[in-house]
Amino acid sequence: MPAIAEGPLPNLLLAGFPKTGTTSLFSLLARHPEIGGSRVKETEYFLPARYGESMGPQSDYRGLFAGTEQSLVRMEATPAYAYGGRPLLDAVESLLGKPKVLFTIREPIARLRSYYRAQQARLRIPVEMTLAEYVSLSAPLGRGALSDRSQDPFLGVIGGMYSEFIPEWSNKFDVRIVAFEDLTSNTPEVLGALAEWLGIDAAPFSGLDLPHDNPSVLYRRKRLQKAALAINSSLEPILRKHPAIKTKARAAYYRVNGRPMPKADGDIDSEVLERFKEANTLLAKQLSELSAYKIPPWLTE
Repeated sequence: MPAIAEGPLPNLLLAGFPKTGTTSLFSLLARHPEIGGSRVKETEYFLPARYGESMGPQSDYRGLFAGTEQSLVRMEATPAYAYGGRPLLDAVESLLGKPKVLFTIREPIARLRSYYRAQQARLRIPVEMTLAEYVSLSAPLGRGALSDRSQDPFLGVIGGMYSEFIPEWSNKFDVRIVAFEDLTSNTPEVLGALAEWLGIDAAPFSGLDLPHDNPSVLYRRKRLQKAALAINSSLEPILRKHPAIKTKARAAYYRVNGRPMPKADGDIDSEVLERFKEANTLLAKQLSELSAYKIPPWLTE
């Protein structure tokens, strides 16, 4: 289809990884006056390319950035982009040229446990499924599963092998990587480094605390949870502009239908641990060759 010239496009993508703090980082960055965030955090515009499907109209995508025309930085955050491979990267480059690409990473076992709980909270796997059962289904999956939507709930293992995905992005785009652990413990320092990379004033970030967005909470009644997920999705453009209202609404809902999320306890299969160890060794080497913010402790232990 012919290119559509009207309307702004992003020049910053928060492209991964799921359950590593992208929602909290997006919320923080969007509070900077020189950064304009998309109307919904996860536009998913380029995601069809990952599955061999056609993308939607450019005009729809541009519309998600209405009002950001004067922003020095325009961003969106779809963490599932990380797994898109060459088709998705080519689609990004074709439309956006050379945007800056930001990744957050997290200690893989902690991410695996969080991803497992998130799939339960989002009704994608049975709430009765144990961590051991989940890992037994997730561990056999390789990169081939990434182009199959039905396998998305089971990317707990392959999805945390960051070294599989970062090089293809860093070979094409200007990439920066932030460790979730640094973001939570050294928020001002992380934001200052990102401001320098983005070419914006770091001062507006002063005093900002990291919000705890996108928590996984179990439910009492499945039908009510299903309805709540649908309402949250449809109202996100409004709630994104009014975080205080979202916080109060979420707290009220949890009082009605939430129940504590138990820890995802249980031993991880030794073969999975070894695979993560090998992937982390490779990742440490990759990060040493990039302008990463800092090598996280779990890669140096």
